[in-house]
Amino acid sequence: MAVQLPPLAQRLAAELAAEIDQVKEPYRTNLLLWLNDLTGREICDLSMDLAAWFAELEGIQIIEQYALVRDVCKKAKRYFGLSENRIRRR
Repeated sequence: MAVQLPPLAQRLAAELAAEIDQVKEPYRTNLLLWLNDLTGREICDLSMDLAAWFAELEGIQIIEQYALVRDVCKKAKRYFGLSENRIRRR
């Protein structure tokens, strides 16, 4: 019997929740405020609320919004996070 994967919305939401959790404060709070505006809802439980939002989107919109949020997360981590690489360069 094949293992059944979770729905796409849940998988993408879990990936984004992990990305968002890596963004340092106070930038994480700002990112969540931006997400609240983007999604039109208050994001309290990252995985659950993002999955619900993705489930409401249709077709390519899911991928476009996922890519947008993921890109913002990566930029936030790169510019505002204190990774070991950035600390060593200083």
